[in-house]
Amino acid sequence: MGAALARAAQWTAAGSGTGTLEITPLNESILNQIIKFTENFSTRHPQEAAFVFREPLEWKTQLSCSVFGEGYEIKGATVQSEAKGKDDQPLLLLTESTLRVRSFDQLSHLLQIAVEKSLKEAQACLEANRDPIVKILGPEYGTVEGEDMSMLRLLDEVKKDDDPETEMKMKIFILLRQLDLQLLSSSLKHISQDVRLNPAAVNNEVNLLKNFSGKGEDTVLESLEYTSDYVFSNGCRAPPWRQVHGEICYLVIKPHDIDPLYITCSTAGVFLNGAYSFFKGQLEGEENIDYERKSDVYKDIVTFLRERSPRFVENMAKQEYIFLKKPTNEKDYQRMKVVDAEVSDQSQNLHDFTEKNVHKKVKSSAARRRFNDKKKLEPSTKWKNTGLSASHR
Repeated sequence: MGAALARAAQWTAAGSGTGTLEITPLNESILNQIIKFTENFSTRHPQEAAFVFREPLEWKTQLSCSVFGEGYEIKGATVQSEAKGKDDQPLLLLTESTLRVRSFDQLSHLLQIAVEKSLKEAQACLEANRDPIVKILGPEYGTVEGEDMSMLRLLDEVKKDDDPETEMKMKIFILLRQLDLQLLSSSLKHISQDVRLNPAAVNNEVNLLKNFSGKGEDTVLESLEYTSDYVFSNGCRAPPWRQVHGEICYLVIKPHDIDPLYITCSTAGVFLNGAYSFFKGQLEGEENIDYERKSDVYKDIVTFLRERSPRFVENMAKQEYIFLKKPTNEKDYQRMKVVDAEVSDQSQNLHDFTEKNVHKKVKSSAARRRFNDKKKLEPSTKWKNTGLSASHR
């Protein structure tokens, strides 16, 4: 479980702090698998479920005392389980909003009574206990990078003596290791199927939208601007410590009909960030941005705006711009490389292409006739010599 949380789960820490588990599709999948494993643990492994943790798993809960029923003693704002360990301490203790749990049996029952709050409880528990196996079995079983000798150490201990507790630890360790491998495998599958944006795709879409933005009634947006003019060598405008989270750039978008929107473009998609209070004042630097996600994740900027601005949808349909003809080249959605990626010069070509389309719309019918009467261009001598011109007629 610890390896999956450290290597596969997506954490939202910016700069410093322990961070939080964001509810992304990948994280939600990981959490649901952990919940299913824990809920069924007491029925599938009753002996292991009764094992008392080395230290309690402790976190701030959203559950109230009223959800606890049979098997628990409730005194005011305190709840404790009737089940106790060898030290005569309860295996579950709730004091105000702090919850302490000391066995899988209690964890299993807790998630069952949490019902629709089980996802939030699992999230809060894992955020507060980043390597839960340390609390369950002890620090010697913690997740380590590189070669892990925990299993060999356990086997040696089992050979040395017939301690039932050591044997129980080995069984629980194996079960948790199997869960870890399952989580890593499913995460890898999820990531491999994920369609991801890259800087070139975002830049092209921004330039395209800018061409049709302005003060006019029929423009799709009033304005759209990057929060930073600095572009790294890989095409990203997000600072390096945010690029490791897959973030590409940040935008301030002003639709005609709603308040300004402050969004993050990342390899996972486009979403609303928490930068509203920051952008209300003068832009001084991206280090003050509230990076936390405040909305669902959308595949691109246009899809995001369609959900937010009716005027945007109306003007898009009215103008019949080239968004519907926008090429969906797969290379624009490949995984972003944080180093040595080059941003192509497609934005200028796109600008030229869109200008031509707008120019065509405002031509008079007489101008169009004069254009059609012009002499048809002939292929150059160079193309004639290759013999390709004939094959394309």
